[in-house]
Amino acid sequence: MIIFLILILLFIIYQRLSKEVPILMYHRIANIPNDRNTVSPAMFEQHLKYLKSHGYTTISLYELYDHITNKAPLPPKAIVLTFDDGYDDNFSNALPLLIQYGMTATVCVISDWIGRDNDWENYKNKPHCHTMNREQLQQWLQQGMHICAHTTSHPFLSKLDNSMILQELTNCKSTLEQQLGIPIEFLCYPYGDFDDRVINIAKQTGYKAALAIFKDTSFWCTNVFALKRVVVSSRQPLWEFALKVSTLHMFFIGIRILEYQLKQYRRHILSLLSKIKGCYTWL
Repeated sequence: MIIFLILILLFIIYQRLSKEVPILMYHRIANIPNDRNTVSPAMFEQHLKYLKSHGYTTISLYELYDHITNKAPLPPKAIVLTFDDGYDDNFSNALPLLIQYGMTATVCVISDWIGRDNDWENYKNKPHCHTMNREQLQQWLQQGMHICAHTTSHPFLSKLDNSMILQELTNCKSTLEQQLGIPIEFLCYPYGDFDDRVINIAKQTGYKAALAIFKDTSFWCTNVFALKRVVVSSRQPLWEFALKVSTLHMFFIGIRILEYQLKQYRRHILSLLSKIKGCYTWL
């Protein structure tokens, strides 16, 4: 009986894992040693080769959204590739490889950073880079790629008041639509940071769905305004990448969700202990 119940539980878990489409999160595609968020062109090509040889099909966020909301069929082993921040090495290094291997991807663009140097972040001794300019973004689209909004200035949205959240989401959407002549219906939260206020304002602004990472997402439920993504690091070997794009990818997300929740509990406990200590000191 116990074995039978365990088999049922394992089947339920497998069904849950197998219905999620892996969404990969990249940043830069360049040769920068010791930067975990920058994948080299050689490694990125290795990833595309693996996906191609193992029967994966890249899909757009529109296709994924239609599948989640309308049960539209997807090709076997569907997968979504995303690039945060819109660096121009996505255009110069990633795009030729995507075209070569017949794949599509979505770049998440910050509207105030289009065609700018990376003055917004402290890169210390790392070489400066630029973001894709308007012409490059248009060519990206012409090659069958996709674009989603990544806010106006890349803030922690949950730290802003409602009016500032609305400004970040509205201005980014309208700027990209005006400059590129396409509807912008998908959002990517900077740093994976959001809360219920951000979701409600995103819905009011006209977004259909939003990309998160793992923070404040649910392992068991699919929320189109909190789509979970798997982080791709330059430090992972190919066998780890293979697991991250398989049905086991949800385990990686689950571990990150659990890790985040444990850190939150630890903060709450330390805060509570500090308050208790303060009370005894007062007494």
